[in-house]
Amino acid sequence: MSDQKLPAWITVKVAALVVGKAERTVYRWIDRGLLATDTDGEGRTVVPSKAVGRVALTQKRGRPRGIPTRR
Repeated sequence: MSDQKLPAWITVKVAALVVGKAERTVYRWIDRGLLATDTDGEGRTVVPSKAVGRVALTQKRGRPRGIPTRR
């Protein structure tokens, strides 16, 4: 997808593929208010494609401190 132009709004699945993250990560960004959402004609959640890249660049990598690896 690197040389293709993305539509203004993309599904969560496509957004995750574009930034190399899990779909759950994109949903976390939505839950935290970092991404706006809308619904397409098929009832799927879509996000603005330009915002996805910006949000991905601002997020720290790895697990936050204080979160155990095992419970």
